[in-house]
Amino acid sequence: MDKKTLNDILSNYQEIENSLIENDGELSDDIEEKLRINNLDLSEKLNGYEKFVRYLKHQTEYLKSMEDHYAKRRKTIENSILRFKGSMINAMKLTSNSSIKTEEFNFSLNTSKKWKLDDSKISQDIKDMLVSKGLAEHNFKPFISEIKSMYKDKDIPEWIEILESEYLRVS
Repeated sequence: MDKKTLNDILSNYQEIENSLIENDGELSDDIEEKLRINNLDLSEKLNGYEKFVRYLKHQTEYLKSMEDHYAKRRKTIENSILRFKGSMINAMKLTSNSSIKTEEFNFSLNTSKKWKLDDSKISQDIKDMLVSKGLAEHNFKPFISEIKSMYKDKDIPEWIEILESEYLRVS
C-alpha cells in the first residue's frame, strides 16, 4: 500500500464520489473496493496523526518541566545574588564604610526611594482624578464564567459573542 498524504486520501474520496455520480449512484464492486481501500488509508493516516500528536504533547510536557527546572534554577541564582549584595552592604555598614575602592571595583552605599500607594486610603474621587490626568487606568476584567451562568437559558445580549470551534475527541 502506497503512503498517501491526507490530501491524497481526500482527493480519492472526491474521485470516488465522481465515479458514483457517473455510475448513476449505483455502487459497483469497483467503487466499493476503492472506497474500502480509501477508508483503510484514512484510518491508517489518522492513527499516524494521533501518534504524532501524542508525541508532541509529551514534548510540550517535557519542555514545560524544563522551563520549571530553569525557572527554579534562575530564582535560586537571583536569591544568591541578593544574599551576596546584602552581605556586602552589611559588611560596609558594620565597618562604617560608605565607600570602598579596590583595584577592580568601587563600592558605595546609596539609598533609593520606592513609592507605593495604599489603595485603601485612596477615595474614588482621587482614583477618578488620577485616571482623568492619565496617571492611572481603569482595569475592566469581566468574569466569563459568571456571565455565562447569568445568561444561560436567556436571550444573549448583542455584546456577548459566542465562538464555536470543532474539536476531536480521541479515546
